[in-house]
Amino acid sequence: MNLILPDIPSHSILGINYNSVHDSSIAILNERGKLIFACSLERVSRVKQDGRPPVDLLRLVPWDRIESVAVSTNEKLDIPANSLSRFHPAPFDQPRSQYLIHQQEFYQFLETLPAPKTYHCHQESHVAAAFYLSGFSKALGFSYDGGMHNCPWFGGLYDCTEVRGIIPIDRFASTHYSKITSLYTIVTAMLGFTPNKHEGKITGLAAYGKASPECRQFLKGLFTQRYEEAEAIMEWLFAYSHTQPPILCVNETRVEKLRQGATAFSREDLAATVQAVTEEHVSALLHKAMDSGIRYDSICLSGGLFANVKINQRIKELGFANVFVCPPMTDDGTALGAALLHVKKTNPGIHLSQKIPHMFWGFSFDQSDVLGELKKRNLKYHADGQPAEIVADALARDYSVAVYQKHMEFGPRALGNRSVLASATHPEINKILNKKFHRTEFMPFAPMTLMEDAHMCYENMAGAEHTAEFMTMTFNCKPMMKEKCPAVVHIDGTARPQLIRKEIHPFIYEVISLYKTKTGNPAIINTSFNMHEEPIICTPEDAIFGFLESGIDLLCIEGVILWSSENMEPALHYLRSQISAETQKEQRLNAITQLLAKKSESHFQMAVEKEAVIQTLLKQSAKPHQPISTSEKKK
Repeated sequence: MNLILPDIPSHSILGINYNSVHDSSIAILNERGKLIFACSLERVSRVKQDGRPPVDLLRLVPWDRIESVAVSTNEKLDIPANSLSRFHPAPFDQPRSQYLIHQQEFYQFLETLPAPKTYHCHQESHVAAAFYLSGFSKALGFSYDGGMHNCPWFGGLYDCTEVRGIIPIDRFASTHYSKITSLYTIVTAMLGFTPNKHEGKITGLAAYGKASPECRQFLKGLFTQRYEEAEAIMEWLFAYSHTQPPILCVNETRVEKLRQGATAFSREDLAATVQAVTEEHVSALLHKAMDSGIRYDSICLSGGLFANVKINQRIKELGFANVFVCPPMTDDGTALGAALLHVKKTNPGIHLSQKIPHMFWGFSFDQSDVLGELKKRNLKYHADGQPAEIVADALARDYSVAVYQKHMEFGPRALGNRSVLASATHPEINKILNKKFHRTEFMPFAPMTLMEDAHMCYENMAGAEHTAEFMTMTFNCKPMMKEKCPAVVHIDGTARPQLIRKEIHPFIYEVISLYKTKTGNPAIINTSFNMHEEPIICTPEDAIFGFLESGIDLLCIEGVILWSSENMEPALHYLRSQISAETQKEQRLNAITQLLAKKSESHFQMAVEKEAVIQTLLKQSAKPHQPISTSEKKK
């Protein structure tokens, strides 16, 4: 199915995040800074967190309408004269000398783009994406992630105003300070999950355990005295590759050595302790800043650390009147941030800050596209009637419903346009949906709640209603919510809601309103429409395949209704074809194994012996990406 960009005006700015390892993305703004389109490579390549050059997206760009390309990292590494932070609470005993520096392949790829380039600090790109979407006129910007090539910083605090822009207050140098993000990822690997992907599972698992002084001491030892040893358990393979998706590989020998020191702790207690240590680290940093006189009513958060919804709740509880978390808080959002920085720097007087109404900035398809796909596959469907009434009735009868409509979301959350919905009244629905989509989750799915009902469902939401529209923060649930919607309330009494406005989500708003009338319940489940370890679906074809594979009860796709019970034969046919495809993947096993075996012992040859890594590589195998041709440059 052909992917088509919306109309791109002349003099547009294209922001790009390409860091050679994960979350490649693009964003396009007009010359006044209005967002037109944004998408991560993973949605079209179908490889989760794909870090290859985003060629499949760039092929679609009308280059004659692009004035400049804004890159979300520095062109080269500039080592700062002063690398000391006033507020970061975990300095190294001795500074390190290693920096992340982009290789020549990075520049060779950028040279293929037929437009002038500007380069922007990675951390400032994070902050820009949060601040300029928050609607605040003044705020404290707080970025924190795992660091970036050509950038000496892995986070910082920034003064953000509409007039002055984004000005550093205090920054954290990778050579001088421990990264709490690294510790969290290390624990993710120690517990047998995939690092840089499954940290959210640790956040959910933490509620089942208890932080202990002994475990806290062990983790703080990894965070301080043994930091380099712990960080060395992982290494990226296939960085800068145009064909093989990069993968963060774990050295089983090294990680097992760390596990030996943690045998006294259950996985639940280890998760609970790393979550507690992380929350304390962030709180200590902000308290030091506030004690020194750095005080703001509002704070904007961006960077991989703030994908942790529990940390965001803790920050709000520190006393900020307003909190906004960048909806695409991970590195894909820096494509948008870099483009915003370019617009601001080339036109300093422009008013950029806006209260972003939604994150539906991806590809869209109309009903004619959908009907063509359905007819091609001989699927039985119903294109008449009232889809909102049908969906609400299905939810009231405890059916699961996949919804596909309009523009795809930008960022890690499905927000109603590529979502799976279900009743929140039965806790067992979490197990049922996880089984359908082959997932293992410890955190319950998120609730969708009408904005006007938020006050009776959640506590302490004042000042965070806007960010709650994007499912970026947990809140304590009120007794009514725990009683009526237990499937979305975590064991710790919290939920991470998405608040729904009628003017932004007319279809979902109608569905919830009808469902509430039928059942008296104020919320429904929302989880992303994707199979386990796959990106959120993009095209109608993706939606159809997801429907057939998962056995979801009902698919509402651009207002067209499909029932699983009426499409059993096409589903079986599709599943048989998938088995055949898996057989073909196995035939590539020897080639991939040989490729890994060429790595020296110090470069994780041990990974060859780990079947999970082999299977992951097989699953992530995708078609080669080719550089943009000369003829395409001229378009």
